[in-house]
Amino acid sequence: MANRPLLNETMSDGSRLFLQLPQTCPPSSLLRQIVRLGGILTAFVYDEITGETWIDFCYKGWKFSIHNPYSEYCFFAENSECPEAILQSMIQVV
Repeated sequence: MANRPLLNETMSDGSRLFLQLPQTCPPSSLLRQIVRLGGILTAFVYDEITGETWIDFCYKGWKFSIHNPYSEYCFFAENSECPEAILQSMIQVV
């Protein structure tokens, strides 16, 4: 499978926004995919009123967050220096 082009937007906290996708599955399904990949869940926050979710997890020693404002999943790497190969391997499941 070909690599997806990644975003490289550095946030004010130093994290990197590297992927945005339309929300085509519920957050619980995305969480299961991340765990199957080998990600280790560190936090899951869900707002029942708005449907907004934060998923925090570790994968291959790197920390990530997924947030879904406006029916779109935003993927963040806590460390903007996370290797492209790690980012690509992680997003192959989504």
